[in-house]
Amino acid sequence: MVARLVLGVVLTAAALTACGTGPGGQPSHPATTPGSSPPAGTVAGTTAACAQQYHAWQNGPAHLTIVKFEAAQIVLDKESSSGQVTLIAAALNILGQRAAALASFPVPSCADPQGFFAALLSQIVNVTGEVGPDATLADLQQAINQLSSVFSLESDFTAEVKQTTGS
Repeated sequence: MVARLVLGVVLTAAALTACGTGPGGQPSHPATTPGSSPPAGTVAGTTAACAQQYHAWQNGPAHLTIVKFEAAQIVLDKESSSGQVTLIAAALNILGQRAAALASFPVPSCADPQGFFAALLSQIVNVTGEVGPDATLADLQQAINQLSSVFSLESDFTAEVKQTTGS
């Protein structure tokens, strides 16, 4: 189902993120532009520092929120095939709430300088927020189908993380 694929998006994003922020939320690595290289001798040190900061983010205050978000995706995957409107609507609602909560723990900026992960979460919040209390099964299926557009953001995010972290 689409919900299971969304789970892959977040797990991929979390696994590939390997960079951090410095004081004031600023990137902890020298700024580069597409096609340019950071100053010689800084890449290995920056990657190691970013990896440490990422692990602190992943295992710190964001950890429980990530776990709850992933659990909400699993529930949506299960319920989306049930055909039960109330269960699917509830699962979409919870997923939106969990995405909004996760958005308050942004991915370290050097791993996602263009904000693809925040856009991914925002899109999930927007899609799930459109599901009203009187939604039909067709409305719910449409919302689940709209979540598939998250994949373009995931692809952009993955490419950006590979570029910024060298992995």
